[in-house]
Amino acid sequence: MQTPNQEPHGRTDPRCTWRIADDRRLPALEPFADDVRRYDPVVLRERLWDTDDRALAAEGVELLRSDTGWSVDRGDGPVPVAPDLDGGDDPDADRVPRDAVEVFLRGRALRVVRVRDTVTTLVELRGRDGRLRAEVADVRVDEGDPDTAMLRSARWWALSDDGHHGTVARAAERALADAAEPGGDDPGDHHGPAASRPRLEPLRRSGTSKRPRRGTAAAALREALRSLRADLVAVDPRVLADEHESVHDLRKVLRRLRSVLAAYRGALDRGATETLRAELAETARVAGIARDAEVLRDRLLRTAARAPEGYVDAATLDRIGAHLAESRNVAAGDLRRALRSAAWFSALDHLDDLIERAPAGPHADDDASTFAARRMGRERARVAKTLEHRIEGLDELHEVRKAARRLRYALQAAGDGPDLGKRRLGLLKRVQESLGEVLDAAHATAAYRELAELAARGGADTFGYGALATTEHAAVERGWDRARKVLARLRA
Repeated sequence: MQTPNQEPHGRTDPRCTWRIADDRRLPALEPFADDVRRYDPVVLRERLWDTDDRALAAEGVELLRSDTGWSVDRGDGPVPVAPDLDGGDDPDADRVPRDAVEVFLRGRALRVVRVRDTVTTLVELRGRDGRLRAEVADVRVDEGDPDTAMLRSARWWALSDDGHHGTVARAAERALADAAEPGGDDPGDHHGPAASRPRLEPLRRSGTSKRPRRGTAAAALREALRSLRADLVAVDPRVLADEHESVHDLRKVLRRLRSVLAAYRGALDRGATETLRAELAETARVAGIARDAEVLRDRLLRTAARAPEGYVDAATLDRIGAHLAESRNVAAGDLRRALRSAAWFSALDHLDDLIERAPAGPHADDDASTFAARRMGRERARVAKTLEHRIEGLDELHEVRKAARRLRYALQAAGDGPDLGKRRLGLLKRVQESLGEVLDAAHATAAYRELAELAARGGADTFGYGALATTEHAAVERGWDRARKVLARLRA
């Protein structure tokens, strides 16, 4: 037997896969190619880690450890994961990278719950010129529970080609389909990267709670929370890995969750929804601090570019940049600790319980459209109240922005029901962005003034700090002009 050649340009993700129900042999492929090369089987052993109550399996997630390292499979194939960002200096390669799945683990202990052996045998079909035309993989997966004698097995055939679907690939596809179909288990084509690595279906729990009746306010809110929960568990590991824009994305999801819970009060038990809102508020506060520090760090060079030429020297920028980067790193670290805390795990548990049990509120059985229209009326009135008087200060501006944002998020969560004023979603977004720019510039102005005071106490030249603060103050004034125009439209 041979060792497969590495031809990154020749192989593609499997175009077709067939589930094979028995140990039948591959069909003869020699008639379809000038050169058929068969290779020795390659065995990959993986250990699946999970909690005693199979928290990951219930989510359709697999945490895997193999000779090549750790990976997480969320249903689209395994993705390598790095060690936890705050894991310390422990060089132990077996340290479990919990951050990638901590949103599901929530502090619970992990252990090996299954051992999986994947045996892959490759057959290459080449043309007379030696080019790879198609590749067939015969894959067998055996999984065993280390605590019991349970064994699950599955087998696949997979066909890849060079992307041109030539005669060799088409002939091989027909032969494989004919051989698989008589005893195959639902044979057919499966496209995309999900088919590139066979994966046994994870164990899933069956829900026992009574679901709210379709078309009711409770059912509509529950569905909105399910969607937001999916966004939340997707962004949590990104924040723990300190990925770009992850803090911003987390903050948006938290705001949406809290806005929807507030706007649709009464659809579900108010005690449960208000408890969750309070828990989310604390995490949102920490995320807000981290995001503000991030925004300030990222806008430094932009502010310096707008300052008069020569007013801010490189040494001043380096000092300020180092300080802002350190502040951002500290705030981001605080947020990561918050996402590993018992308080955050409690909030996640309460969110799951709210979705699973859907405890009825006083308006649970109301028609969803009627209830949404009534609640949107209240949210519009809330926005109107913030606009009753002339907006002069930043605190007033912030209140308008919060009310407009909550109305916008509530409208987006209302689904495709009757018109609730969604034609104004674009305006509400502009209000949120315009007012946010004023608040960001005001925050930057105050920050540069505080940094100037610190620098002065250390004997440093603060002229550049003043130039940056003055530049941001000018941005505040310009932003106020735009904000007043968009607020006038909102009042109309």
